[in-house]
Amino acid sequence: MTDMPVFTSPLGNLLEQYVAHRRMRGYNSTGSEHYIRQLDTYVAVSPMATDQLTKELVESFIARRPGEKPATQNHRVSTVRCLGKYLVRCGIDAYVLPNGVLSVGKYTFVPHVLSIEELVSLMAAADLLPYRASSPQRRIVIPMMLRLIYGCGLRISEAIRLRVEDVDLQTGVLHIRAAKFNKDRYVPIALSLLRRCQDYVARLALGSAASLPFLPSPRRGFYHKSTIGYAFRQCLVIAGIPHTDDGPTVHSLRHSFAVHNLVRWAKEGKDVNTLLPYLSSYMGHENLLGTERYLRLTVEMFPEMRDRIRTGCSWILPEVSYHES
Repeated sequence: MTDMPVFTSPLGNLLEQYVAHRRMRGYNSTGSEHYIRQLDTYVAVSPMATDQLTKELVESFIARRPGEKPATQNHRVSTVRCLGKYLVRCGIDAYVLPNGVLSVGKYTFVPHVLSIEELVSLMAAADLLPYRASSPQRRIVIPMMLRLIYGCGLRISEAIRLRVEDVDLQTGVLHIRAAKFNKDRYVPIALSLLRRCQDYVARLALGSAASLPFLPSPRRGFYHKSTIGYAFRQCLVIAGIPHTDDGPTVHSLRHSFAVHNLVRWAKEGKDVNTLLPYLSSYMGHENLLGTERYLRLTVEMFPEMRDRIRTGCSWILPEVSYHES
């Protein structure tokens, strides 16, 4: 859990109350709190600074900024809408932004899914990362991290925060602590990945200090997301995988894990409808909604999977019209 942000605007007291409420409910996402802090900074320097969430203030804060992606604007919209609803529930006069202000929906982003061939090339590229005197163990740590993220469908923050004590090299189980929604979970790993973890620990000489990072930065602390993102892009270049500002990103490994498992189960003739809750729990989703997106994406990417997945899942899959060519 991160420390409570320091708010300086006239809205500060209400924002502090709102963040405390979110954390009590189990929402500890630093990404969401980033936009709450952004609102505080905006109010602090705004000529319309006020201790109330007014319509004028909200509409000014959510206005599209030059060069800004719609999804980023939508984060601000979501932030002030949720804040407004919370304040009203508390009996505080506040403007609640109506639904439909933006056409950008919560799930309009299409995840980038890497092919198996691209993954093989990517992991081989990670093993070829250039040596750096300032970070001599990077060539060992980064390949292990990327394999864990893909092999276990982890969020990058979950991989970064792993400690030595969280990786059971005997049973082959990861302990993911205080993840999204402030929930712990246990993640079994494949035997091949377990063996790689065992070799990694021996090679890195991590020792038995339980609280040390399992994937240590050069200073023996936890890596920052941006550093891993930079290394990932280096791997893409080495592997010859095209990339743009829209991806693929490190998080694409998690997306790829989900889709690849769904495709494999369908090809093996397994009941995907029965297995979907297991995938949802394994990946740490709050409910099935997040996992269902991957099911839809799988059918869109692999139309030949539609008939194999349809049984028992027709309530999830959208109807699509096909025309003979």
